[in-house]
Amino acid sequence: IQFVGACNPPTDPGRKPLTQRFLRHVPIVYVDYPGAASLKQIYGTFNRAMLRMVPSLQGYWEPLTDAMVEFFMLTAENFTQDIQPHYVYSPREMTRWVRG
Repeated sequence: IQFVGACNPPTDPGRKPLTQRFLRHVPIVYVDYPGAASLKQIYGTFNRAMLRMVPSLQGYWEPLTDAMVEFFMLTAENFTQDIQPHYVYSPREMTRWVRG
């Protein structure tokens, strides 16, 4: 039997740290947020699909993606939990911008 799970770091608001008793039985792999190149690939694909619904905007997927990733990377350093503990600013914000 194999169990796979995902959880945010215990420093996120409302999270509880995993106990040492539990952690000694499971391997832990930490994967950080993707870099700018990966975000451009991910959101390029996402924006291309979303803009297919509006034919007059189909050609703008690449400049939109570049602007979104650049804006996210610049603003991510201003919205950290070091500044305000309740901030949770992640690449999911870009998905919300397009879907919003």
